Amino acid sequence: MKNKKVAYRLKNMKIGQIFKYFRRTKHITLKEASQGIVSIPFLSRFENGLTDISFSHLLELLNRINVQLSEFEFLYQQKNPTKNDLLPAFQQAYQAGNIDMLKKYLSEWQEKQGMFANLQTIQLKMMLVTLGEGGLTKKEITILVTYFQKIDNWTFFELYLFGHALSFLELPIMLNLFNELQKKEIIYDDFRHDNFSILFYIYNNVILHLLANNYFNQAHTLVNHLENHFCARDKDYYHKTRLFNLKGLTLYLLGQKEAGLKLLKKANLITYLTNHEVNFLKNEKIYLAKYLTVQELTDVFDFSQISYLKE
Repeated sequence: MKNKKVAYRLKNMKIGQIFKYFRRTKHITLKEASQGIVSIPFLSRFENGLTDISFSHLLELLNRINVQLSEFEFLYQQKNPTKNDLLPAFQQAYQAGNIDMLKKYLSEWQEKQGMFANLQTIQLKMMLVTLGEGGLTKKEITILVTYFQKIDNWTFFELYLFGHALSFLELPIMLNLFNELQKKEIIYDDFRHDNFSILFYIYNNVILHLLANNYFNQAHTLVNHLENHFCARDKDYYHKTRLFNLKGLTLYLLGQKEAGLKLLKKANLITYLTNHEVNFLKNEKIYLAKYLTVQELTDVFDFSQISYLKE
């Protein structure tokens, strides 16, 4: 019961309340936490949401109670998911195919002013287009391209926005923007826990675009770059499987069919054995049917000899 009460109190907490939660659960007094940094009355007011605090003082206080800024930010995001991180809410509606909810978000953002509101509006429109609703104007695409070209530092918002924009951009423009991103990507590896997946998703889509447009050598270069970048970080099986898949299809289209088909088979086998979502393999088969012969397609999706391993 005690844990349930704590969980309830943690909902929609302000910054000061998050700090208070950490301090109290570590059994640190106001005096111990504040000494030499701020006054006891000031810290009390901050914890109760009655005053703001400078970032430097917040860092000092977190250091005093041995809480990392990333931990503090994580708990704040968990308890205030809709207040300063809009993308998960958008993505949840998008992944669920909830067109009505996306239209509701779109209507809200279309009423706001400024560049950020404009970009959020375009982002929501792109999500709706991929779900078969609405459209994007040339002017809106130009706004996106101009924005990407002028910013010096891509944060999670830009990575996410670019990931959705890929299919709307002309190939030369897309590649130019992607080349700029590659120069900066190292910044984002540890910036946010899901940035690696976003970068991988962008690589994946750019490579597939190149293969679809017969830029096989360029795709191969990117696959090698992704493989080198990936191996140093050794992420989960899903990313490794996608890497096998990308490399396999690229080698196949470059004429190294045997090596390519082996990697495609390996990717599909991992997916099959880990009981990944059924529709994933089905969609993969539909996509590869554009490139492989009927017999090759049958072979790389034939799991009859190893079915017993799943039991």
